[in-house]
Amino acid sequence: MSFQVTEVQKALKGADYPMDGGELATLAEKNGADQELVGALRGLRQVDGPNTVMAELKGDLGGSTPGGNSRDERQYKDVESPSFQVDEVQKYLKGVDYPADGARLAQAAKGNGAPDDLVETLQGLREVDGPNTVMKEIKDHLGGRPEDA
Repeated sequence: MSFQVTEVQKALKGADYPMDGGELATLAEKNGADQELVGALRGLRQVDGPNTVMAELKGDLGGSTPGGNSRDERQYKDVESPSFQVDEVQKYLKGVDYPADGARLAQAAKGNGAPDDLVETLQGLREVDGPNTVMKEIKDHLGGRPEDA
């Protein structure tokens, strides 16, 4: 079975890492996740955050979008400009040592080749304790149509 990253993220909403597979599965069930995803999560070792969950599930990621929409038919939410995709932000923040303030996040993103609008958005953030908090802080800029669409 393949899972969409957004499906996994929704299932693990409210996670308090580190967590083991049993705890992840229980949380996913509570959040209404599909039983196949619950089972996949149950088999994971202890993880320290969402990036580790995604790495552990990487062979199971990339399935069809829930609802059957293809990329061309997908609906995108309206977001404040500029807009970014979650996986794009995660890529540009690779290697950040948390907690980190906006200046450190912006510096890391710039070093990882992030576009100027993302660097500027990150620059204004307060100190955050991890990638989930970064996403919460820039939630108004997440979603929208990907740049390559």
